[in-house]
Amino acid sequence: MRLPPENVKYIIVHQSATPRISTTFEGIKRYHVNLGWGNIAYHYFISGDGRIKKGRSDRTQGTHTKASGMSARSLGVCLAGNFDTEKPSGPQLASLKRTLRGLMAKYKIPPQNVLGHLEVTGAVTLCPGESLLDWIDAFRK
Repeated sequence: MRLPPENVKYIIVHQSATPRISTTFEGIKRYHVNLGWGNIAYHYFISGDGRIKKGRSDRTQGTHTKASGMSARSLGVCLAGNFDTEKPSGPQLASLKRTLRGLMAKYKIPPQNVLGHLEVTGAVTLCPGESLLDWIDAFRK
């Protein structure tokens, strides 16, 4: 489905919920394709070493946040890792900050519209994990 730029009002941050060190873009994409989603669910993926990989086009609706119909109103950014049991790496956080700032400027998204997945109304998840959610909260301030 198409995601018109004027519909992009939020950025949703996710974790892969897999070990940061061994999780790859290719592995997550393969898993999502096998689920029948046709592509990786996210628009951006940040590996453990901070490398940013482009997933879906910004103009293509993701499949990252079903709750509240948020996939039709947002871009999804996922970091490799399980942030209930580990912390994001410094390079990951630097890449996340750069990605968020760029998307916020491009789509005129205010800081309060950068959400962790679990902050979306109706979402039943622990994503993006406690340590990443703490970082997101500080980023918004």
